[in-house]
Amino acid sequence: MRKKISLILYTLFFGFSLSLIVSCVLLMIECLGNNAEEQGLEAVSIDPVDSGPSSYEKVDGRITLTAIDTVEPDCDYAYNMLRDENEKYLYHKLDRNLYCIDKSKNEQGCYKTEYIVVSGVEMPEASVKHALDAFLTDHPEIFWINNTFGYAYNEGSTVVECYSQLSATECEIYIERISQKMDKLLEGVDSATDDYQKEKLLHDRLLNCCSYAEGVKSISDGWRYFTSYGAIVDGSAVCEGYAKAFQMLLAKSGISAYTVKGYADDVRHMWNIAELDGNWYHVDPTWDDGTDEINYEFFNLSEYEIEKRHSVDPMDGDSEQTNVNFFLPECNSMELNYYNVDGIVIDRFDNDTDNEIVQYIVDRVNDNSKYLYVTICDGIDYEDCKENLFNAPNHRIYHYIEAANEFLDSSHKVDHTGISLLEDEERRTIRIKLNMLQ
Repeated sequence: MRKKISLILYTLFFGFSLSLIVSCVLLMIECLGNNAEEQGLEAVSIDPVDSGPSSYEKVDGRITLTAIDTVEPDCDYAYNMLRDENEKYLYHKLDRNLYCIDKSKNEQGCYKTEYIVVSGVEMPEASVKHALDAFLTDHPEIFWINNTFGYAYNEGSTVVECYSQLSATECEIYIERISQKMDKLLEGVDSATDDYQKEKLLHDRLLNCCSYAEGVKSISDGWRYFTSYGAIVDGSAVCEGYAKAFQMLLAKSGISAYTVKGYADDVRHMWNIAELDGNWYHVDPTWDDGTDEINYEFFNLSEYEIEKRHSVDPMDGDSEQTNVNFFLPECNSMELNYYNVDGIVIDRFDNDTDNEIVQYIVDRVNDNSKYLYVTICDGIDYEDCKENLFNAPNHRIYHYIEAANEFLDSSHKVDHTGISLLEDEERRTIRIKLNMLQ
């Protein structure tokens, strides 16, 4: 009787192996979406300003990127890439003038911000745009400015104005909302053991409160989807909103972070880089936001690894291309990649390895995770290891799950017949998705 049951179980387990190929494809599709156009900056010509009375209201509320502890991260990388004193002057003036907003809407339904005069020079449009882009890249907390700016020449000087989606009163309300939500997301972060744990905690909290805004392709579909406010308060954003929100949260926790512009699957995309223990890493919170659970396929990657799926826009000054990055440090480490820190490495099969894998499954399931992150060490043949884990006659994963179920309570049992895989043979990694028994 026992042999018959064993034969049936082995047959059932063998039956799911064919579905692994389909499941791998489906898991890869899970990572393929989540792209939208960046909002960019567009210039319009304006009439020179008149000398009439001011109608601007000042926004008193302000979000700073000062860290919650004594560590102050760098937040002005783009400023350091400005080309001359005129661009730097315009950059500094923006820090005041974007908080001064006209009381009335213009014909386009936006509010003018207080104009800036750069005296004695007619700045080219590209130079004005460069300074504005740099400022907004350094300041993701200024979420109310839209993607259009106006400029004019007046008696040899340059006049620049930007446009707010919100009135000054509305800005005050929105700033208060995002400040309160950020405080909640940052609760307890300063007690994390190291920067990696801070980063992971904020990554997970952001993804738990935000969902990808499907169908949004441009700012005309809704400006808030492209902002830190959309991600943190509304809980709905595209890649630009995710990246700006994560940049803010990491900065507030004392971690230097920045946004990266580029492409993913031939669509405009934005993600982050973060500095941990002296090394910079790529991290893409949008692509880590799975359909049913957070995954960590794009958590702390080197440049080599991120460019397998993404392409990075050139560095400012290296190309005439419109889309450029202001800051691109070398990202050449995988030391704090998620697989290396929170995954499990298989370098042999023996009793110790078996026990470690069983305990790893128990820990992951008790943490309410459906994924196992496995790295196959260079010292063991990759294909042989896969055969040992998933195919006859060994079916080790089946035995590991059965053993783990002995330690799990009735509400956390794993169905060994429903697992699926996402593998990267070059990186020698396998992500195993567990199927929980209902």
